[in-house]
Amino acid sequence: MVKISGSKDCGNSPKNQLVEKVAIAIEVGDLSFLKEYMDDEIIWERSDNLLAEGQEVSDHIDQRKNKLSSVTITHVISHGKIGAVNGVSTNNQGEQIHFCHVIAFSSVKFTRISRLCSYGRF
Repeated sequence: MVKISGSKDCGNSPKNQLVEKVAIAIEVGDLSFLKEYMDDEIIWERSDNLLAEGQEVSDHIDQRKNKLSSVTITHVISHGKIGAVNGVSTNNQGEQIHFCHVIAFSSVKFTRISRLCSYGRF
């Protein structure tokens, strides 16, 4: 079981809470949670020069399962159709990896994710 430490930035903001949950799901490879929000034509840009689209995004997220022992969220922000989260993940070997996910939704209602842009090591 992955230990999750959430941010104190979410407070009374449902949008911040959702953005944090999406980032955690990306980090731990929780595809069942993300599928509810992912647009069919989603695009994921990563710092390792990967550009995945549609079903490829699901495949890459699914590969992240069972690789982490903890995720600590440092900050969460949301504004308009964009949310961003940064934090630190610890893999099963004890190595800490800093990350940042910028999440673009198709509307201000935050119902469908159209684009992800992620920084960190993959």
